[in-house]
Amino acid sequence: MLSDAFLARLDTLCLAVRGRASGGAGGTRRSRNTGSSAEFSDYREYIPGDDIRRIDWNALARFDRLFLKLFMEEQESAVTVLLDGSASMGDKWEAARQAAEALGYLALTGGDRLRVICLREDGDRRSPVLSGRQAYARLEQFLDTCAPEGGGDLNEKILRLDALPKGLCFLVSDCYTDGGPGRGLDALRYRKQECAVIQVLSAEELDPALEGALRLTDSESGETVNLLADREALDRYRKALEQFLEEIRECCFRREVPCCLLNAGKNFEEEWIPLVSSCGVI
Repeated sequence: MLSDAFLARLDTLCLAVRGRASGGAGGTRRSRNTGSSAEFSDYREYIPGDDIRRIDWNALARFDRLFLKLFMEEQESAVTVLLDGSASMGDKWEAARQAAEALGYLALTGGDRLRVICLREDGDRRSPVLSGRQAYARLEQFLDTCAPEGGGDLNEKILRLDALPKGLCFLVSDCYTDGGPGRGLDALRYRKQECAVIQVLSAEELDPALEGALRLTDSESGETVNLLADREALDRYRKALEQFLEEIRECCFRREVPCCLLNAGKNFEEEWIPLVSSCGVI
């Protein structure tokens, strides 16, 4: 759960979008439709959390209900958060959950339609479509029902998704999948998703403090490997890690997909805003 102080900081921010929104009505993003902020389009009923400056007070006097003025150029976007629910996310699950929650909060307060999908081997878990600041509690409740379990190929989980509404799509994952998440990102981009990747790794993965003879167990397959964690082995690991991280960065760069690395061992609320600001997510 995110603190009230951190949520107050998020209130001053919004999700970045390179293109223009093109779906729904009543959000804060610019659409592809022609018009200006002074060009009236329609009304919709007020939802708690909406900008009170858009309330039509004449309509309140006439109908005794609150309505918002909508304009041609301002429409909502669809925001989808794909949360990797595989067992390998176990020791970084809390950080991944917080990332999904923070992204969801920014979508809700930005006037967007939000859906969170937890990608699991035994079938995806999907939140209802959420909108408005008041839906934040439902977002928290949904995330509380999700937990990492099982394995499966990340790309295959993305490929099996039903059609997604055009909009923003955030993948929150450790990106442990053969060849990287490229196939999944290609599928999302084909479905007109504007993507970003939040790669989450644990402090132990980024800087292992291992020593002596060990038996390591794969969290998904259960396979074990015996290892002598001497200096040579740790050096090989660090080189393999850097190669892996570079492959993920290159995979995203080739597709013009923003990517940032979240260290689950650090304080999330201190790290999150500078991290996503640096890669253009907000």
